[in-house]
Amino acid sequence: MAARVSFIGAGKVGCSLARYLAAAPVQGQKDVELAGFFSASAESARAAADFAGGRAFASAEEAAREAELVFVTTPDGRIAEIAAQLAAAADASALDLAGKVFAHCSGALASDALSPLRERGAAVCSAHPLYAVSSRFDCWRELSQAWFTLEGDDEATSLLQDLLAARGNHVARIPADQKTRYHAAAVMASNLVVGLYDMAASELTTCGFAPADAEAALAALFLGNAHHIAEDGVEASLTGPAARGDQATIDAHLSCLSGDSREVYRLLTEVLYRIASRRATPHR
Repeated sequence: MAARVSFIGAGKVGCSLARYLAAAPVQGQKDVELAGFFSASAESARAAADFAGGRAFASAEEAAREAELVFVTTPDGRIAEIAAQLAAAADASALDLAGKVFAHCSGALASDALSPLRERGAAVCSAHPLYAVSSRFDCWRELSQAWFTLEGDDEATSLLQDLLAARGNHVARIPADQKTRYHAAAVMASNLVVGLYDMAASELTTCGFAPADAEAALAALFLGNAHHIAEDGVEASLTGPAARGDQATIDAHLSCLSGDSREVYRLLTEVLYRIASRRATPHR
């Protein structure tokens, strides 16, 4: 029997994950039945339901009442507020939470953000796709590539692991007290790379490139390197002066750079030397 699933929040992650989970049968049968969406914007909830399935709910309580598995895909700052609201409805006997599973999709917050629901009989977890979801209506096609990170109650994490593994996703479980460190790692590999790319493009602009050309010129280098890292790992993919132990070239680079660019180059070069030393040391 398919689990009925609803979403509180109809933004990029909510729309993408809902369509991804409901898009196709797994092993010949549906394991997810999409009940629908609630959003602070009724228009957003209707658009999400038209796109992914189900219907638009009038309240968060209705979304929770109509499903066994409820994803809270609001902005991080509203997750605890939603949990408190649903807990209050349970206290008023307007909502029975016993046996339900709630999952939020924040990368930074642990499942404890949903603890008022746990205290009233629900199982809770966090389920975060390690992927930059940049579009409400396109990124669902890309979620098959994503690792998902789970932490929380066993009942909740086991359910999510089964749903995701059935779709071919890799799933990692981490302790709740490591969630902030995990999110920092994700930011390093995603958001901070944007800043590094911008620094590199700025240096090319100083060399005489037009700004748009500077960004475009780096694309093949960047994408090729990213592909090799993903396929072969960081040690096998390392090239350049740190990989060769070419300190003279590194010193020359440092002499022409200034400010933040120089400091970022220096710090990251120290990391690259450590990677190079791992590559030179046989693994036992």
